Amino acid sequence: MLVTVNDIVKFMDGLAPRNLAESWDNTGLAIGDPEHQVKKVLVALDVTDSVIDEAIGIGADLILTHHPMLLFKKINSITKKDALGNRIYKLIENEIAALSAHTNLDIAQGGINDVLANMIGLEDIEILEETWAEELKKIVTYVPESHLDAVRNAMCDAGGGHIGHYSHCTFQSSGEGTFLPLAGTAPYIGEEGVLEKTPETRIETIAPFSKVEKIVESMIKAHPYEEVAYDIYPVEQKGRREGIGRIGDLPKPMRFADFAMQLKQKLNIDGIIRLVGDPNQEIRRVGLCTGSGVEFVAAAKKQGADAYLTGDLKFHEAQRALELGICVGDITHYASEVIIVPVLKEALRKEAEERGWELEVVCSQIDGQTFWTI
Repeated sequence: MLVTVNDIVKFMDGLAPRNLAESWDNTGLAIGDPEHQVKKVLVALDVTDSVIDEAIGIGADLILTHHPMLLFKKINSITKKDALGNRIYKLIENEIAALSAHTNLDIAQGGINDVLANMIGLEDIEILEETWAEELKKIVTYVPESHLDAVRNAMCDAGGGHIGHYSHCTFQSSGEGTFLPLAGTAPYIGEEGVLEKTPETRIETIAPFSKVEKIVESMIKAHPYEEVAYDIYPVEQKGRREGIGRIGDLPKPMRFADFAMQLKQKLNIDGIIRLVGDPNQEIRRVGLCTGSGVEFVAAAKKQGADAYLTGDLKFHEAQRALELGICVGDITHYASEVIIVPVLKEALRKEAEERGWELEVVCSQIDGQTFWTI
């Protein structure tokens, strides 16, 4: 089965919904024809010149990255003399699409922060700072007993009635409904021009706002009445929650210095990692945010973290961590995020296999670490 750029975009939107992205972000399809056929995908952290050359060399039709290529630089012109313009030219000339999932992939369940948290062995993992909460609605309708189960199942099968690890959560109460069929109607119960009083059951359930339209359509389809009465109410509580960073516990306490050595091994870091804090301090609870996440150090400390992991740590931020009494490991921006590349490759490969797509997915072999040490 053939696959298009748009098919890959839809897959990534399911994996890391774009509505989760920060407002300043520029995630999604940056360059490419949505209808263009894709036979090979190259997965990398960044769209650099070397990655583009690699994609051309292996015949890739799409480059899938975490970092967007069109993010921090305002584009006033596109010329081959400009580094970014030259990359854009090369992609278009070789019909290679560029697609990214950035802060939405940081935030999404199973995204980069979860990958890092699991990789270093954290348990009881939680969101560090909430950035999004799902809006909920309550849907109410009135049904004759003959169609009670059919309507309830239709509503719940369409996505209503999910509370935690329970599905098909509804409440029903009995009452009497009244209606007067006017001229030209074909009522399921009663007759034209006569006031009808009939036993009905009120069914109510909770639903994510994003699924309300589908639930109502399914409800009306299963309902026997010609005109279906229903209400949609706002509710105060929220549904699924997403957020940036993660916090969890190590299986057992350990010295910060020993924990740091384990980090180097698990993240395959050949160079140095910068550490702030007492190397002999015992740590158990660890917060983290991949990439540049120093701004959440205080939030981690507030939630009881003994240590915090991120990249791009600056001098005054390190001083602030010492004042807070929290150990910090700068595991580098690159090392904290390149771990998502094989995860994305495997997720897309599995999707292609399940859907019968004629698609090859490969990881970039380019070492994108900018810094080196002596």
